[in-house]
Amino acid sequence: MARRREISGETIQFELPSGIPVEIQEMSGNAERHIRNKQFLKSGKWLELLMMDTVVSLGGNALPESELEAEKLLLDLRTGDRNYLLLQIRMQSFGEEMTFNYKCPECKKTAGYSINLKELLDSGDLRVSPYREDVPIQLEVRGGIAVIDYSDGHRERLIAAQKEIDTVVLTMMACKTFNGEKPAYETFAKLLSRDLAKIRETFLDLQGGLEPEIELDCLECGDSHNVLLAGIPDFFFPATTKRVNIGR
Repeated sequence: MARRREISGETIQFELPSGIPVEIQEMSGNAERHIRNKQFLKSGKWLELLMMDTVVSLGGNALPESELEAEKLLLDLRTGDRNYLLLQIRMQSFGEEMTFNYKCPECKKTAGYSINLKELLDSGDLRVSPYREDVPIQLEVRGGIAVIDYSDGHRERLIAAQKEIDTVVLTMMACKTFNGEKPAYETFAKLLSRDLAKIRETFLDLQGGLEPEIELDCLECGDSHNVLLAGIPDFFFPATTKRVNIGR
């Protein structure tokens, strides 16, 4: 794992949606290298390496010199906070304007778009939701009380490591406790699908912080699609794709 670099250039400070203060600097070539590393992409580790390259302080304290300690602190952050941090890193590194191509999955036509990330954030088109603590739900079919948890970097890593999606595992990871105890796979595997679906639905509704999607209207067929920002190549690597006519 590459060492974090020293502070160079201008830094900015802000608060994550949960209220944690952060100070960041621009991305370096090392961060770009980590993002393109197939092994890190597969494991999900690229995100922590990117953050270690850019985060100067977290919670009012300098990021630990120990890479293992720094990695744990970043993994402990809630997913909504991590999404927000990623957006701020992108704007600090490359600016608020983002120009990119997008191929409509409906009509298969490619069009060019130009957006301002800060304006989308300020207007609420990039939504930041409040967090709610310890939400218990009563299961209707088999009974029992599940206390819903937040997604964090550890959960993201576990999902990235799965060769096949196991919905029981995903549902179990969505709970802090079940009937007052730590969730167990054997217990959740015996729950009926309606109960599992209710847990997953509540988990998705509970998640606060930044939702990192924008809505794009196809300039050819008019169909609308939700697009993950970090999934657009130009989010991390501006000016790497051949431009088509900008229509937005």
